[in-house]
Amino acid sequence: MKKTLALVLAAVMTAGMTTVAFANATNNNKLKVTLVGTDGNTLYVDDNDDNHFNTDDDTFDDKKGTNNKGAIAINAPANDKELASVDLAVVKGGKKVAIPLLKDATKDSFVTEKDDVKRLKVKTDWKVGDLEKKPEIEFVKIGNKYVYAVTFTLPESGEIKTSDLAGKISVYESSSQLKDEYNDRELVTLSFGSEYGYKEEKFDDVADWDDVEVVDFDECDDVETMTFGDNFEFEVNLSGQDKLNLKWDEEFNKEFAAKYDYANIDFINFVKTPSFNKNGTAYIFAEKDEFVYEVTEDGAKAIAGLEWDEDYDAWTFKTRTLKSYAISDVELDKQTETEDKNESSKPAGDKENPDTGR
Repeated sequence: MKKTLALVLAAVMTAGMTTVAFANATNNNKLKVTLVGTDGNTLYVDDNDDNHFNTDDDTFDDKKGTNNKGAIAINAPANDKELASVDLAVVKGGKKVAIPLLKDATKDSFVTEKDDVKRLKVKTDWKVGDLEKKPEIEFVKIGNKYVYAVTFTLPESGEIKTSDLAGKISVYESSSQLKDEYNDRELVTLSFGSEYGYKEEKFDDVADWDDVEVVDFDECDDVETMTFGDNFEFEVNLSGQDKLNLKWDEEFNKEFAAKYDYANIDFINFVKTPSFNKNGTAYIFAEKDEFVYEVTEDGAKAIAGLEWDEDYDAWTFKTRTLKSYAISDVELDKQTETEDKNESSKPAGDKENPDTGR
């Protein structure tokens, strides 16, 4: 009897030890793919919107300095009780973000096989703000490699105010991995924070008007001239002026240009069409024999009061709202005619209706 009892107890103890060992092994097996490595990870911002991460064109400046190739470090967790975190401040709204998945919790050891991610799910718990579309696991190009990453797009920001997004992002197979008592929770969940929007500068602190966004005119009380590139200046009284988004570019407007395929056209675009409190004088530095128009969805529009200024050697007009402008080498007097395919020749055998006089 004693011998039998001893054998039963030994079997129970052995089974218990086996169960613990199996549980630990299972726990480790579930972490072949992680969101954060034991030595951290890297988050990438697609700053030039080409869906290719970690390129020279993705470099941007924020409050903390320059982020080369759009790369922002995710530091390793301080311990197994604290989550790794990343803080973006300030990233432009509407930018796509990628966090590569890691093999065996090792930084820069990227996941490239579809079978490794087919059971993975992404969960977010936002405390501040929200996304228009939830994150997903996507096969993207980071640098010169295609890898699997968690991707999402920041919401579009307000015209002059920044917004916040803060919470947790998790990548998991089983819901048990999301619980606080899960041993390796710090490898599957990341604490994410971001302030997104346009950068803001005081008027006197603007060093580069080619890269200007939101300007604070709080201490301005006189007439000032702002120079945007080589071809545009605006002179206006800034006393009492509120903040404005003066972001601009010279991007080619393909849709507009297609309406006038006989012309060579350059563009000056104020993205947010800022309106000042007072009328000012705009100067567009084009040739006297060139033609200047306002760009609209319907085509070229004549600018009221546009005239040639011999002293400035520029086209000038009064306005309080800065819009998009076209500089053409020829007069845009008519839009390009395109053949309407719906009015093509009728099928053979069709007869026209007789003229009834109506």
